[in-house]
Amino acid sequence: MSNAERDAPGRLSEHALETGKLIVELLESGYAMRRAGAAAGLRSSHPHVSPHAIRAAIHLYQHGELTIGQLGRGLGISRGWASRVVEELELAGYVERERQPNDRRVVKVRLRPTSLGEVERAYRGQAEAVDAALAPFDDAERAVIQDFLRRVVAELRAVAAAAGETAGADRPDSRD
Repeated sequence: MSNAERDAPGRLSEHALETGKLIVELLESGYAMRRAGAAAGLRSSHPHVSPHAIRAAIHLYQHGELTIGQLGRGLGISRGWASRVVEELELAGYVERERQPNDRRVVKVRLRPTSLGEVERAYRGQAEAVDAALAPFDDAERAVIQDFLRRVVAELRAVAAAAGETAGADRPDSRD
């Protein structure tokens, strides 16, 4: 393919194709690492915790206290499925729910203080891998990398929203 053909209007650049491929590989390796590391760390004390519940525990570790709706959106699952996952984590002793005093319909979910260390150990490998990959870059270069990743996330969310993937996600809901 010639440069003219590659750069024709409507065609994706080689940079976009290669970067997109790397982003997919990054996501796949992150998921594999979470499944392997988190499963080993979290399942050792609770062998019946599902991969979905492990992913939810890591998400709560990353984002703190959330409503069921927020957790579901963050994981890309329905509110009903998120509720079942939280129930599983609650039965395993990882999370606790708390109704909000100003609106009893709102329930927040958070990791129990005793679970934080377990989830942190499961997540540590991923964080250390990112840290090692960023080590050769200076602060200005890291800022550019972070800005790029934020832009990719924003663009991907815009595409998903346009495709109806997040229909209703922006709709205000007092219980979220």
